[in-house]
Amino acid sequence: MDVGTLVSDLFRRESARLVAALVRLLGPAHVALAEDVVHDALVTAMQAWRFGAPDDPKAWILQVAKRRAIDVLRRERKQEPLGELDAAVELMMSAAADAENQLAMMFSVCDPALKPETHVSLILRLLCGFSAAEIASAFLVDVPTIDRRLHRGRARLRELGALAIDDVPARQPSVEAALYLMFNEGNPLAQALCADALRLAELLLDAIDIEPRTVHALAALFCFTAARLPARVDDGVLVPLAEQDRTRWDHALIGRGIRHLGESASGPGWTRWHLEAGIAFEHARAPSLVDTRWETIVEYYDALVALAPGPIVLLNRGLAIAELRGVATGRAELAALAAEPKLATYSYYWAGRADLERRDGNVAEARAFYERAISHASSDAERRAYARYVT
Repeated sequence: MDVGTLVSDLFRRESARLVAALVRLLGPAHVALAEDVVHDALVTAMQAWRFGAPDDPKAWILQVAKRRAIDVLRRERKQEPLGELDAAVELMMSAAADAENQLAMMFSVCDPALKPETHVSLILRLLCGFSAAEIASAFLVDVPTIDRRLHRGRARLRELGALAIDDVPARQPSVEAALYLMFNEGNPLAQALCADALRLAELLLDAIDIEPRTVHALAALFCFTAARLPARVDDGVLVPLAEQDRTRWDHALIGRGIRHLGESASGPGWTRWHLEAGIAFEHARAPSLVDTRWETIVEYYDALVALAPGPIVLLNRGLAIAELRGVATGRAELAALAAEPKLATYSYYWAGRADLERRDGNVAEARAFYERAISHASSDAERRAYARYVT
């Protein structure tokens, strides 16, 4: 691995723990300074490793960040004894403090005064190490839009006296929703986003006063969905479920999801995450499309429509009904959603309608819908998948 790639990889993996630790040390008012300290450590690494990386790059970066943090604290807290400052830095930047630091950052970021998209943008920046350009690409917006979100988020953090895992029951739904949005932004093309969302969801289970069953359900959903990602893109083309090579699915991740799903069943009632995890599990466990338990999936979707209705849920329910009751019934379900504004520019809606027409032998109608799907596709992998049926 060349030095640039090594440093970039370290930044993605280590910036979260370093920034979270520094913000807890310096206070939320100094979040930009904390980011600068981590950035300086990485720039130093780039310069120092020109002729070869050290044996333990992670430890090297950590030591540089610690020295930078101590220098900053000495300037900020001139009256505090040096020994106490050094001890504070060592404690806060230790591996034992990682989980608490990142949890405190997550709960502070999901402040009710900020919008959900700002929650996600801040998590991606501060806890996953994504640049503004990478976040913009994930959200399909321009960089200035992300810069404004990050500016608003940092301004709110500056108003906080300290990072803390406070008000957990009230903020837990916002944290879960932010991670759900984050995972969906990564699925299926930005798999690093999916992995980070799962990592943070499992980290939530360490929080005191957390309601674990909903977090387990969310983690199960992430596991089952992420397990299928290796087969969803082949040679730069999005692969539909019917054509995926199921031997490429990550069965270890499916097993991990089953354990989370079991833990989520510890109390009464189902949440949205339970229902979506149940649907994802049915897909993950099925040996083929034909052998999928579509009746169970439709039952889950019926419950999900009652609990959390929305056009995307209705779209997916319609596609499941097509598998259970036939293409004609599914076509009617999807046609009934034509007036939904949120689906007008949603490529998967038009691709779904196209697929049903194609399967029913309606070539002209299928071509027209595929062309609409292409016009609204958010990635080249999507466009190339739909174009196969147009050319």
